[in-house]
Amino acid sequence: MLFRKELKHNIKSFLIWFAVLLFFSSMIAPFIDGIMEDADSLQEFINSLPKFMLKMFNISEKFITPEGFFSAKVMFAAEIFAGIFAVILASNIFVSEFETKTLEYLLTKPINRKKLFVKKVFALLTYYTIFSALFCLSVLFLFRKYVHYEYNPNILIGFSLYLYVIEIFFGSLTVLFSVIFQKNLITISSSMGIFLIMFTADILGNAVNSIEWIRNLTIFKFISLGDTVKYENVYVLNSILIILIGFVIIFISQKIFEKEDILI
Repeated sequence: MLFRKELKHNIKSFLIWFAVLLFFSSMIAPFIDGIMEDADSLQEFINSLPKFMLKMFNISEKFITPEGFFSAKVMFAAEIFAGIFAVILASNIFVSEFETKTLEYLLTKPINRKKLFVKKVFALLTYYTIFSALFCLSVLFLFRKYVHYEYNPNILIGFSLYLYVIEIFFGSLTVLFSVIFQKNLITISSSMGIFLIMFTADILGNAVNSIEWIRNLTIFKFISLGDTVKYENVYVLNSILIILIGFVIIFISQKIFEKEDILI
């Protein structure tokens, strides 16, 4: 019952975020063939860009492919969308219960804290999985319908996997901050702050050799869109390891939730 309640309560937020991302993807896909027809002009444009900018966004001639163009135009924004969606959804499912005091009511029901936490996490993971899976199917459909140049569907599937990684990692951090702080503002601020710091650090680390080491402190180095396109390699193992880290964070959150008093 609690699982269904969480799904129903957050369905509107899910649909809005996914619809915006799908709309954005749908606006780009029909133009990919036209861009590929004028690939020489695109190559000239890339060559005209400052080297600093090319390094910053990890752009190479490999971006003159359907999946490369889609990565440049859609996936950078999609990663930001996925991060924000993950944080907001996790805060809605967890910290909002603390602030509205509905958690105290739920704990009066014949359900222990562990089961309550697990049901909420299951609802959260269900939405994350549906979000990335639908994005994957939608992008594959759009490419099949509109793109007639050769492309690598495995790269497109990899893009969706990366969104799932981002959702799990930053969603798990939000769950952790929810059970520690029990306040919406500080939870969202902390999670979004870490997301923006990591995202920016990855970009700056790409651009400036002297601080390239800073990329090692972010998850984005290990699921790099630019490297995926450049080397035509989806970083599946890295993705699995980051997801496992997210599950470890969730497990720690569960232990805290089982023992932490509810702030009044």
